Amino acid sequence: MRSARRATRDDVARLAKTSTAVVSYVINNGPRHVSDERRQRVLTAMAALNYYPNALAQNLGASQTSTFGMIVPNISNAYFSELALAVEDESIGHGRLLFLGNSNEDSDREAAYLDSFIRQRVDGIVVIGVAQTVTIERAHRAGIAVVVVDRDLAQEDAVTVSIDHHDAARTATRHLVEHGHRVIACVTGPEDQVVASERLRGWADALLEAGIDPAEQAVARTPFSLAGGREAFALVHDRLGKDGATAMFVGSDDQARGVLAAAHDAGLSVPGTVALVSVDGTREGAQGSPSLTAIQQPYREIAHTAVAALLNPEGLAGHVYVEFFLRIGNSCGCNQTHGAGTGAE
Repeated sequence: MRSARRATRDDVARLAKTSTAVVSYVINNGPRHVSDERRQRVLTAMAALNYYPNALAQNLGASQTSTFGMIVPNISNAYFSELALAVEDESIGHGRLLFLGNSNEDSDREAAYLDSFIRQRVDGIVVIGVAQTVTIERAHRAGIAVVVVDRDLAQEDAVTVSIDHHDAARTATRHLVEHGHRVIACVTGPEDQVVASERLRGWADALLEAGIDPAEQAVARTPFSLAGGREAFALVHDRLGKDGATAMFVGSDDQARGVLAAAHDAGLSVPGTVALVSVDGTREGAQGSPSLTAIQQPYREIAHTAVAALLNPEGLAGHVYVEFFLRIGNSCGCNQTHGAGTGAE
């Protein structure tokens, strides 16, 4: 069935027995005055024809569109989805709708979303980039504010918001050391992601502080995903158990959930055989069995800081660090007797 023809501004003007210019004045509330009687005729005609103004066309002459855009690398990742929800809630609280783009870890797709948001003239954009490749100059040239979340870009005019990834990993690893573990494997993200490298560096520094040589530990660098966690488990499996690593620092909750599933399949107990601490503090991680002990990302604070920067681009500059905390679950062995001993909280 052929769709009915969409009503136009000419149709409204014809039915209201006025000019298209008057119709425009009513829709845009100016710039010229329209009498109450003529305004009502236009509004009645619009309702009768089910006519809606073209929002994009209106935006071309408007200073604001009451919209933000957000680009995430993988919406199926629990961390990114929870953060996107927090940014959406914060945006709506300030009268802005949020358009969401999923780059699917593809830099070309990321660039396409960025270009689309620029063409739509959104009021600001929140980006979690693919690796460190985010290009924000075009948005800035178009007068659109951009805030980069979870990444630290080497650009003087970039506003970025995140936890201190190095310190987060160091805190998580210290917790395992305090439990008495001396062989602690590391699972983190790919080598092209600075976030992953910072977490690796934090893990290594915590070991060095405890007199443990990181070079003697197992390390796996895989995607921040469930599949990446399973892959990492396979890479370090030979070092796990009574004769190998008794603990693991894992760089994300999604990876940690993959590790837990693979460990279960291999007949290893968490935390009985291997204790585990991760980063992100997602709902999925908290509700799993065992629940994850994790560095809690402050989603609401990240969202609040990012949106505040979009609303007041001149108010923030450079990198803004937000505070994290260690959320205790059951995966680290805090509430259980562990072969490697237990540590004070």
